[in-house]
Amino acid sequence: MLFTIAAVAVMGATLFGSTYTQTQITGQSLDASKMDVDVMDQIRNMGGLQLVMPQAFAETDCGVLENSGRTVHDFQLTGESVTLPIMGGKEYNAMTFSGTVPGPTLRVTQGDVVKMTLTIPADEVTGHGNDMHASQISASAFESVNPGETAQYCYIAEAAGIFKYHCSGVKLIGMDQHVLSGMYGIAIVDPANGYKKLMVEKTSGSGELDRKFYSADALEFQLQYNQLYLTPEGNYDAGAMFKHHNTATVVNGMQFGYVPNMAHNLLVNGDVNKNIFVAQPWNGIEHKQYQSQLLFVENDQHVRLFIENSGNEPVFFHIVGEILDRVTQGNRVQSAATETWLIGGSQNAIVDLVFDEPGAYAAVNHDYAAIYTGAATVFVAGDPFGLNPVLVEKGVIPAPVASYAYALGNPSDAVPPMGKNSIAHPALNIHGLYTDEVASEMQASGDYVALWEVIPVVAEILTS
Repeated sequence: MLFTIAAVAVMGATLFGSTYTQTQITGQSLDASKMDVDVMDQIRNMGGLQLVMPQAFAETDCGVLENSGRTVHDFQLTGESVTLPIMGGKEYNAMTFSGTVPGPTLRVTQGDVVKMTLTIPADEVTGHGNDMHASQISASAFESVNPGETAQYCYIAEAAGIFKYHCSGVKLIGMDQHVLSGMYGIAIVDPANGYKKLMVEKTSGSGELDRKFYSADALEFQLQYNQLYLTPEGNYDAGAMFKHHNTATVVNGMQFGYVPNMAHNLLVNGDVNKNIFVAQPWNGIEHKQYQSQLLFVENDQHVRLFIENSGNEPVFFHIVGEILDRVTQGNRVQSAATETWLIGGSQNAIVDLVFDEPGAYAAVNHDYAAIYTGAATVFVAGDPFGLNPVLVEKGVIPAPVASYAYALGNPSDAVPPMGKNSIAHPALNIHGLYTDEVASEMQASGDYVALWEVIPVVAEILTS
C-alpha cells in the first residue's frame, strides 16, 4: 500500500476549502510496506485512517440501536405548509412540523436512542428535511424528503442539554425560508444523573453570606425565540432577512403570546376591556388557542427555563425585576447570579431561578427592537393581585392557592414534556400557534383546559 500525503492533503483542501499551498504539500509519500510494525500499531491505536469515518464512532443503524437495550424514543413528525395568524388580525404562510410552531418538543435522557421519522404528505408543496442538533451523525441523514414519502434515521443522544432541530430545506436550498417560516423545535436531553440542586446566595441583615439550597426538582417552561421576515401578503421575504429587517420577534411562534387577556382584565380590573398591560393583541375570546396567556409560578419555588434561540438575531435574555440564579449550557454551569445572558443563533441556555416576591415579571430579549416587536413574556409569581379571597368567595377555587395556575393553568406550548426532576404543573390550557386540527385533538384528549369555554362561565360567576 502506498499512501501519498500530498494526495490526502489535496483531497482535504478540496473537501474543506483549505488554502494550503502547493509548495507546502509537494514531494512527500509514505510507503506502508516499509514501516515498522510498532509504528503501525501506534497509528492503529490512535484511530488511524478511521478518523475520517464517522461510522467508526457512532452506531446509527436503527435495527442495531433498537435492539441495543437502550431506551428508544419514536419521534414522528410530518412536514406541512399551513396558514397561521400573526398579530393585527393578519395571516402568514407558515411551514410546520406536525401543524405547530415550534414543532413538538422531544425529551429524552442522555444515552437514549432517538428514532426520528419524517413524513411529507402527498399534497405538500415542497420537500422537507430534519436536522437534529442533538445527533452526531453524517449530515446526509438530514436529506430532504419528497412529498408522499417518509424517511427515518436513528442516533444516540450522547450529550446533555437543549438542542435545536429544524428543516434542512431541499438539499439545503431554502433552509432559511423553511426555518424562518416555522419549521424548528427543540430536543431536551436530560443529564443521565439528573439535574443539580440549585444554590442561591442570601445575606442576613448584618451582611453575612448565607446559602439556600433548593431541590433539583423544578417547575419547567420552554421559550423558543425566532423572527419573521414577511411581505405584506404574508410570504417569506428573503431580501428582508438578508438585511436583518424582521417583521416580528416571536416567542414560541407568537408575538406577545404570554401577556394578559380579557380574563385577567376582569379578574384584576373588573372589566374585560380595561387592559392591565401595555400590549394585549390576543385579547378576545374568539382567538381560542391563540388568546394570550400568562405564566404562573409560586414564590420560593425552583423554576427551570429551557431557552433556545432558533432565529437570526441574538437573544439578550433578561427578566425584569429578577436575577438569573444559575445559567447552564451543555450541562456545564456558566454563571450564577447574573442579570442578562447572551444566547446566539442556534444556541441555548438553561436558566434556573427563584421568584422571591409576589409580582409580575417580564422576561424579554433585552434588545429594545425585539421587546417592542413581540419578545415580552410575563411571569406572575404568587398572588400579587390579592385575588385569592375573591376567587374563594365566588367559588372559583375551594381554598387560597400559591399560584394562579391552580385556577387557570399554564399555557401548553410553554411547558415541555415531563423529564428528570420535573414538577407537574397544576393544569395546562390549550395555547399555542397550533392549527385548528391540533387544538381540537388536544381538547378531545381531555388533558387540557379550553379556556375559551371556561372564561365565560368564570366571568358570569365573578360578575354575579
